[in-house]
Amino acid sequence: PMAAEFARWKKQCLSASDLSRKGSIDESIEDLVNFINTQESYFTTSSCSGRISVFAEKSEEKKKGCDWLLISHMQADAQKVMTALCDHTGSAMFKFEPFVLHAQCRAIQDARLMLQAAVQAGFRNSGITLGNKGKVMVAVRSTHCLEVPLSDRGRMLVGQEYIAHLVTMANSKLEENEQRVQRFFHNLKDLLTNRAESLRQPEARNRRNQSGEEHRKQKQQQERGPDSCAAQDQEESDGEADLQELFEGKMDNQSCGFPADDPGNESCGLPDDDHGKESCGSPADDPGNESCGFP
Repeated sequence: PMAAEFARWKKQCLSASDLSRKGSIDESIEDLVNFINTQESYFTTSSCSGRISVFAEKSEEKKKGCDWLLISHMQADAQKVMTALCDHTGSAMFKFEPFVLHAQCRAIQDARLMLQAAVQAGFRNSGITLGNKGKVMVAVRSTHCLEVPLSDRGRMLVGQEYIAHLVTMANSKLEENEQRVQRFFHNLKDLLTNRAESLRQPEARNRRNQSGEEHRKQKQQQERGPDSCAAQDQEESDGEADLQELFEGKMDNQSCGFPADDPGNESCGLPDDDHGKESCGSPADDPGNESCGFP
């Protein structure tokens, strides 16, 4: 049931429209996201490759969002940042955000595997979340951030030299971020490959054992040859026939040494017409002799 439910969630999520501001997957992590979504045990719900941004918050309208002055998923240029700050209103912020990815997993063991790949790659702020409906989520993220105020209600707080320094720092962090993403991608592929191989090993071992047993039997049969096999079969057949005759009771003598067609002999050694002799050794026609040995 859970596997079927997970498949339904995955199909529903991947077929839905991309509601992000950009409306598509960031190019630098497109291969990673596609790889995850082709796995039977995972699908992504949101992602960002990492970005450098400048935005201005309107103090009186904080709940209504902000004005995005600059957004870049690649190396930023200090001159473009300063140009974006011209004629702005509100309080401007310079921000670097590292790679983040959220993925739903089929089971907790799948989540542990992805978490292991993320932590080993340097995303040490990653974690697993268990939902009430059985959803298992992994968040891949880090604390490799940078956020600095540049102005307050339209008044600049820093100079161009400081802004150039911030851009240099953010570009360095973005480069390190890209390396971590590649390590995460590599780790995940290796762990999934190793798991698949470990699951195939018992099956391959069973197939080898069965093949070895069949080969052993064939070799023994070849060593015996066809004549010995036929002789063995004949011996087994003769033995079965002897046992069958024994249990069916095919014996000629039913009583002690007498033919089976002499039903009159009810006792051993007495003729059929000698029933009148009641005492030992007395003739049947001598009624006067009531005891043995008297005339």
